[in-house]
Amino acid sequence: MIRGVARLGQLGLLMSSLLAVGCHGPVRAQTYAAYRSGCDAEDVKVVEQDGHDLTLDVCGVYEDWEWNVLDGWIYAGPSANQPNRAPIVVDTDGDGIPDPKDACPQEKGLANADPALNGCPPPPDTDGDGIADKLDACPTEKGVTNEDPKKNGCPLPTDADGDGITDDVDACPQVVGEQNEDPAKNGCPPDRDGDTILDADDACPDEAGVANEDKRLNGCPKQDQTHHVIVTRTEIVITQKIQFAIGKSNIKSVSFPLLDEIAQVMKDHPEVLKIEVQGHTDNTGSDGLNRRLSEARANAVMAALVQRGVEKERLTAKGYGPDKPLASNDTDEGKATNRRVQFEILEKKPPVAAPPKRLKPAETPADPAAPAPAAPAPAEPAKP
Repeated sequence: MIRGVARLGQLGLLMSSLLAVGCHGPVRAQTYAAYRSGCDAEDVKVVEQDGHDLTLDVCGVYEDWEWNVLDGWIYAGPSANQPNRAPIVVDTDGDGIPDPKDACPQEKGLANADPALNGCPPPPDTDGDGIADKLDACPTEKGVTNEDPKKNGCPLPTDADGDGITDDVDACPQVVGEQNEDPAKNGCPPDRDGDTILDADDACPDEAGVANEDKRLNGCPKQDQTHHVIVTRTEIVITQKIQFAIGKSNIKSVSFPLLDEIAQVMKDHPEVLKIEVQGHTDNTGSDGLNRRLSEARANAVMAALVQRGVEKERLTAKGYGPDKPLASNDTDEGKATNRRVQFEILEKKPPVAAPPKRLKPAETPADPAAPAPAAPAPAEPAKP
């Protein structure tokens, strides 16, 4: 009986030893490590075992495990000696900037020297002009940088009329003009004489005048009944007609006073260097006959002016016949308008700026602080 009990004790001891050897082997620790880390079992390898101490390579990370009789293999933490490998870099948003240096680790961004902005997305730029919306005065229009915050990021001002004055300061943005200190006139066409008729439409831009349906006289001074000749920018206009014999170039005597006045005006305006005396007709008759008649009448008027003292070299004559009508030839009134003589200015001296006014000696202002001039010395008596 006693011998049987002894044999059972020996058998139990043998079984315990066998179980301990199976549990104490590294396989069980590898299984635990794979489960704990989420690695595949094949990626868990034994690095070193020293009795109850075990070092495992768990997906490239060395871990220490310890054997405990009651609990089996227990994870003791990462090993103090790790394999030589590149450090693991965490870049959550995948922008190439490691999370420890990324101010916005959850958003893809750009590198920035400012740590507070490094790795963060660039500020919104709706119009794509390189100026952030928060600094862009025109965030929906591509523009340029400007020191003025109210204009920064806005497009350059346009110049619709191409006069070199931008529309934002051009009082007449659709009409070519010139610079003017008055904002209400800046960029508007000039009106030198201030008669409210722009120079472009003013036949007399240097003399204040009145509006006139006749473009040749528009903006010119209103004439009295005794004057019938007006010098405009491009023409010497006559308000009466030069009368000719019907179908001929002979000038009627009733027009002699008008020719006298024309000649005197030309003498009074030496700046007018060259005049074309033009003859015009209506469309009655053949074009060839009318051109010859208009040429003859123009030459007759030129000769009459030369007789009245106008230099011949200042004059030339040409007949245009019916080629340049002022009115329709469908009415008698229109035909009468078209039968005319005109004096077109071909050459004119450029205006000369007036020299600055100089004070005469007597007008020179006296310096109140200056001493009074000394009285002249008495004249010496004449010698005998």
